[in-house]
Amino acid sequence: MPAKCKERERIASSGNPDVPSLPVGAIRGYLCFRCFGPATNILKCGGCKRAYYCSKACQKLDWGLIHKNHCKIFKTINEVEEQQYQSTRTWKEYSEYLLQTVRIIRNAAPRDEALRYTVQAQAYCSSCRRTAVQLTNRNIALKRCPTCRLVFTCSECPSSSTTHPASVCATYKNYGEIENFRTAFFEDTGKASPITCTQFPRNTRKLLSECGNWHDYYVHVSDKPQIKGVIRPDFGGLVEGSTAGEVEGRRMRMFLLCATDNLSMPLTVVSALEDIACDAENINIHLVGATGRELVAMGNFEEILHLIPSVRSLHITAIGPSLMAGSDSPLIPKTSVDCCPACKADGRTRSIAVYKGLYHDYAKIAEFEKPDLVVLFNSGWADGDDSVTDWAPTIEFLIGEDVPALFTTYNRQEAEHEEERMKAFGARFLVGVGENRWRGLMPTPEFIDEEYGVWYNNAFRYVVKGKEG
Repeated sequence: MPAKCKERERIASSGNPDVPSLPVGAIRGYLCFRCFGPATNILKCGGCKRAYYCSKACQKLDWGLIHKNHCKIFKTINEVEEQQYQSTRTWKEYSEYLLQTVRIIRNAAPRDEALRYTVQAQAYCSSCRRTAVQLTNRNIALKRCPTCRLVFTCSECPSSSTTHPASVCATYKNYGEIENFRTAFFEDTGKASPITCTQFPRNTRKLLSECGNWHDYYVHVSDKPQIKGVIRPDFGGLVEGSTAGEVEGRRMRMFLLCATDNLSMPLTVVSALEDIACDAENINIHLVGATGRELVAMGNFEEILHLIPSVRSLHITAIGPSLMAGSDSPLIPKTSVDCCPACKADGRTRSIAVYKGLYHDYAKIAEFEKPDLVVLFNSGWADGDDSVTDWAPTIEFLIGEDVPALFTTYNRQEAEHEEERMKAFGARFLVGVGENRWRGLMPTPEFIDEEYGVWYNNAFRYVVKGKEG
């Protein structure tokens, strides 16, 4: 039985932020909210009807740790749902309701992502779009797709009218397998995110622009030639007739697929350094709008040293309002970070600094140094509620400083909106908006913008520098 997942809050508070979040499989009723394990006879909270458990013991533990507070809020949300009940509604009507509810939760509890996500990812009938709670209140059964287990039809709607596409079913099934792998990986290692770097620094540089995909990178740039003939080039499964064992091959595929989610960051940076023809020996990078996600992935950034032999030192400053501050200052000063033995022996170094706040404020302090590259991973700077108050001054500063800046987004729509806003600022594009070859390969379901949609980490990218003309 999973033990570490049960104690994930304690593990996180002890200094390890890399713990798994609540799985969609739990929110949609076949995994336990506390241990994330499956159960044949799942128990449901009788108060809010939204939390599910494999046992009374897990339910009791979860109540004391988190659900006692959540249950009251969920019951209030259920009352609002009942007031807005419709026997059928379109996806647009349902998504607008969800967006409104999620905004209310975000304003009331801005730091409670699990609370917000539980509502956002709730189960619903894919035909009439009544929620699981609304259907339960009317004693109407909700039937689960037996293959992906994440799409539902209520007993009052004909199943033939709600059959989701095979591609969606396959993607959701794959996502469920990823959630299960990450839970098992956390139980084995105490980390939710697999991390893998090229073991030894390259002696000669191979440009990422010459690689076709992640499989090509792992085989020809990194040091994992053993996956050739085992894992399909698109990472969609194993090669038919592979000599590797089925269990070992599947675990290898899942490990490397999940590793791309964090490895996407340094490889996207290396790709941008190629775009701007940066050949500096000492590279200074600013991660703007950084969160705990970038800090979890920080170990992967040594890959920049391993892929670019000419780089002697790499300094990264993470800047963001949600980061940890120093004891008497928003700045945690430059601190050395361990390198691998080969880099150490060669005299190469890494360091990191952290600033809690907005980038245009960070630029005013004495410790600010103009970077070689500014990076904004999935910042959403053009779409959030803070786009004018917080982000606009930062974007204006970046453009005025005439430094190259790399931006990534989760989807094309977000990227094109940012492109439109950038042009309004007068920014000069070095690299136009396009798909990022080094996006993460882990699909994450999208529950508001697009029914059955998925997004990928760093899916699209572009690079700007200074003003046009």
